[in-house]
Amino acid sequence: MIRDRAYLDWLRTQPCIITGARAREDNPVEPCHIGTAGKALKSSDDEALPLLHSIHLRCHGEGEMSTLRQLIPDWLLRDALRAYAREMYRRQKDGPS
Repeated sequence: MIRDRAYLDWLRTQPCIITGARAREDNPVEPCHIGTAGKALKSSDDEALPLLHSIHLRCHGEGEMSTLRQLIPDWLLRDALRAYAREMYRRQKDGPS
């Protein structure tokens, strides 16, 4: 488990991955750890995304995945699936681990 305070602080300066909005005093951007949804554990910092506080709270209240399914824009889903497909291709080309 990585605990990288500098990286988490940097994420707070980034726009929200869902809305593109920057932090405001009443709705800051926070690191949202996505690796262990619903397990009351924090995943590694390399699985954190910048989310507005209001969306982060909604993820905790309504469920992370159901909230993200409703809010993720098509461009982000497409980019994520492309990255996943490239990783699958790379693993196959590299052979069994």
